[in-house]
Amino acid sequence: MIVWSKVPGLTDSSQHLGGYNLATCETTLDGLQHTSPTQAGYCTLAAWASDNPGYDTAATPAKRPKAVQISVGPAC
Repeated sequence: MIVWSKVPGLTDSSQHLGGYNLATCETTLDGLQHTSPTQAGYCTLAAWASDNPGYDTAATPAKRPKAVQISVGPAC
């Protein structure tokens, strides 16, 4: 799973996460919907890594992933 983030005042960033959180027994998608910021200027996008071949999470600024599964925040 690729998780892309827009945070006011910072460069857009991304990271690879697994698809399931063993600590909370929920999917990454469910967890992101509950924990991502929803204030003005924030955006969290999540997409399957398999839908984004060659995606570079180390790129700065990070590009938005394709085939987004969820988006959270008003800046999306």
